[in-house]
Amino acid sequence: MPGFLNSNQRLNRDITISFLNSFKPNLYLDGFAATGIRAIRAEKEAAVKSVACERSLKAFDILKANAELNDFKGELHWSTFESIVSKYHFDFIDVDPYGNIVPFTDISINHVKNRGYIGFTATDLSVLTGSLRENTRRRYGSEVLNSNLRHEMGIRNLLGFIARRAVSLETGMNPVISFYHGHFYRVIVQITKSSAEADRTDKFLGYADPGLIDPIYGNHSYGPLWIGKLESFSGEKIMNIPETCSEDSIEFLGRLKNEDISQFFLDLTDSCSRRKANLPAVAHVLESCSEIGISAARTHFSPTGIKCENMEQLRSSIFPENS
Repeated sequence: MPGFLNSNQRLNRDITISFLNSFKPNLYLDGFAATGIRAIRAEKEAAVKSVACERSLKAFDILKANAELNDFKGELHWSTFESIVSKYHFDFIDVDPYGNIVPFTDISINHVKNRGYIGFTATDLSVLTGSLRENTRRRYGSEVLNSNLRHEMGIRNLLGFIARRAVSLETGMNPVISFYHGHFYRVIVQITKSSAEADRTDKFLGYADPGLIDPIYGNHSYGPLWIGKLESFSGEKIMNIPETCSEDSIEFLGRLKNEDISQFFLDLTDSCSRRKANLPAVAHVLESCSEIGISAARTHFSPTGIKCENMEQLRSSIFPENS
């Protein structure tokens, strides 16, 4: 198929447009335009000057038709991402290929403006989460645990790879938005071109031991991963959302505010299953935490996952005999 509109990516596009509407970059590149919906929405809903490129001629014909239908004022290019990304000084580069981001990471970091942003979408979740261990080591140079923690592991694996590439290019990287949905990961990162920022970024690369979250995972360190914050946006600033965004997208965006309560989370399904214990309701656990003064909240990475500042206290409150 030369190009198509993927309705399952509505959330991805809504959050990207909300970001653009809030941070107002000067020049946006939709590097893998297909039907052109991102670039068109960026111009019409966020008033951001946009450039779209597409290498498939058949898809480019669809892109041109859509641009004409929507009175798109930006530039269209029948060209590869690699040839367009260096043509202008973009301060937001959108990298949404079919598959993994690896071939496009360095060139994006090199060519985005200083303190500009890159949005990466990755769909190779089986590799990022360690389902294909050899592929994970070969593509991302890392080892991760494929458990119920896998999607936060996968996001941190993706960010870790981007950060390592940035550091190697004497550049700093800071995640602004990071999330998982269905079949993809989406991260928006800010790039700062200085050796001092590269050194700062390097301090947030390391290894994680899921056994510290719950002993059921054993004692083993995985990585290298991004061990810093996943979200650095201001809640009020990022919520400058156009009316065209769906209610589901707005609700989802609000859930991301809890992701930095803790690094990883206690997954009740995994924890109860391996202890042969009954699965309590998440709402009941959160209510109990509140009563005893533990700060805890849901995570979007798992429907039965709980983020908590004190994991040991949370475990002992749920599994007092074998936490």
